[in-house]
Amino acid sequence: MQLCLIRHAIAVERGTAGYVDDRVRPLTPEGRKRMREAALGLKGVVSLDAIATSPVLRARQTAEILEDLYKVRVQTWDSLGNGSHHEVLTSCAATSLDALALVGHEPWMSELLSVLLTGDATLMSSVFRKGAAALVSTYGPPAPGNGTLEWLIQPGALRKLAAKA
Repeated sequence: MQLCLIRHAIAVERGTAGYVDDRVRPLTPEGRKRMREAALGLKGVVSLDAIATSPVLRARQTAEILEDLYKVRVQTWDSLGNGSHHEVLTSCAATSLDALALVGHEPWMSELLSVLLTGDATLMSSVFRKGAAALVSTYGPPAPGNGTLEWLIQPGALRKLAAKA
């Protein structure tokens, strides 16, 4: 299985007036624009069968941008919004998909990548800028430590890939 871990795009800054609840901070117009461009680059390097997203607004909005481009269904998983890595892997394993995008937040995307590659959320460090994506291939159903990192691409590089297409 291929898992494409994606951090949500640029959102309204934490603490902005009118957004007391962190879970309802939306993407900024610039965040939407940059994510659309990055998604075009992403589509050039990975196919997706479905998208699972955190229920938090900025992640859902990022997933909607991907949904528009890939034309695949989006599922909402609470585990992507609360850092329950083993629950995420159990949900992934329960699907019969070949390629699944997981849209979430930091530090959980970096921790999930570490779990997939090493079996432990603390054994490796990675940088997921807003809109970045990593592709992990697993041998059999996704489980701690059975993944191989294919690539980790920051959003600026994804946008450059889109511009070359």
